[in-house]
Amino acid sequence: MFLERMTTAQAEAALKRDPIAVLPLGSTEQHGPQCALGTDFLVPRNLAERVEAMEGMENVVVLPTIPFGVCDYHMSFSGTINIGYEGLYMLLSKVTKAMMQHGVRRFAVINGHGGNTPAIDQAALEVYRAGGILASIDWWSVVGQIDQRFANGGHGDILETSAMMAVDERCVDLSLCRDMNPGQPTEEISAKYIQAIHFRGGTIRLARDTRELAPSGWFGPGDPRGSTRAHGEAMLEVCAEYIRDFLVEFRKLL
Repeated sequence: MFLERMTTAQAEAALKRDPIAVLPLGSTEQHGPQCALGTDFLVPRNLAERVEAMEGMENVVVLPTIPFGVCDYHMSFSGTINIGYEGLYMLLSKVTKAMMQHGVRRFAVINGHGGNTPAIDQAALEVYRAGGILASIDWWSVVGQIDQRFANGGHGDILETSAMMAVDERCVDLSLCRDMNPGQPTEEISAKYIQAIHFRGGTIRLARDTRELAPSGWFGPGDPRGSTRAHGEAMLEVCAEYIRDFLVEFRKLL
């Protein structure tokens, strides 16, 4: 069931049945020159659609997708929209409070962007203190943990690009791919990830604009030029089944 497709009368009936509210959440930000700005919310929305259609998910209500997140470090790339920690936290707080007023006690966020985590965690604590519970699933992380075929994904690399090819191939143009060209701030400091550096065997957080360490926008172990729709489809299928199984167990809480 999708909240946006219901009338208020239908929503009232559905929310009285103590459903799990699934919230797809992401960001609108650059994912390298080849992958869509909407990757971080289009993939969670697709996963929510897959889960909702599965057997045993009749008492799941999918909330409207939130397409904005915390991505200030990508703002030097055209099209990126950042609402910041405060903006996302306020949005999540208002959404969850409204739904709890209508009877929802359980929330499951399908998150597509790591920068959103602090705001999600703060909103989750508010839900908990109000008598509910909120779980957050970072799809790109969990899928690599449960299936080694999809391990070690990065930002806009083969993992996310393949996923977007499965969601909508029109959102990917592999002819635009470029080499990663990671930054090397000094002779002994190299880029570890977009906001992390490697120094003498250790990883250190270093908040900078993405262009400083990942001038091509994407970063990861898998070159996006190797992306395929089949790889993305397998990935999303595995992830959706995992989320479905988690929601069955999640219902036992409270």
